[in-house]
Amino acid sequence: SEIYMQAHIKFFHKGGMIFMMISIGHGNSVSRSEIVAIVNTDSAPAKKLRHSAEAGRMLINATGGREARSMIVTKSNHVILITLQTTTLKERINDSR
Repeated sequence: SEIYMQAHIKFFHKGGMIFMMISIGHGNSVSRSEIVAIVNTDSAPAKKLRHSAEAGRMLINATGGREARSMIVTKSNHVILITLQTTTLKERINDSR
């Protein structure tokens, strides 16, 4: 159940643990503890990562049909496409500390 919420951060309590969820747009959120990297989509290595994740069925498109501006890499090696700029997402994560 939700126990606390601020602008782009929600805290949930489940099974004796508290999860901090960061809003990534379009009603989607990701657990802060699962984020390994935030990558800008413009570089060639980022495009390679995206295609590799897609081929391995590890790509999650959370853009709502819009242009992806950033990618989140998770502990489970999933790659999440999002419309937020990398700086915006980093600010949201830093605000949660």
